[in-house]
Amino acid sequence: IARTLAVKPEVILFDEPCSALDPIATGKIEDLIHELKKQYTIVIVTHNMQQAARVSDYTGYFLLGEMIEFGKTKQIFENPKKKLTEDYITGRFG
Repeated sequence: IARTLAVKPEVILFDEPCSALDPIATGKIEDLIHELKKQYTIVIVTHNMQQAARVSDYTGYFLLGEMIEFGKTKQIFENPKKKLTEDYITGRFG
């Protein structure tokens, strides 16, 4: 993360940023993401639905390279428009 910030990007891409971390370290990274998103556009790729719900403002669900649904995180997680999205978020698929 420090190396990324050193080049002063406009967008930061995190690919599974907490995949090998314990819960305490994960919390610290999530807190940092909340701070960073005040200054940067952040894109996170994750399979961790709980983390996506905690740290994101918008969520996109992709399946086999196709974007199935995109919207505000609260709407995606609480009232998805597409059945495929609902099935994935609720653990019926994936």
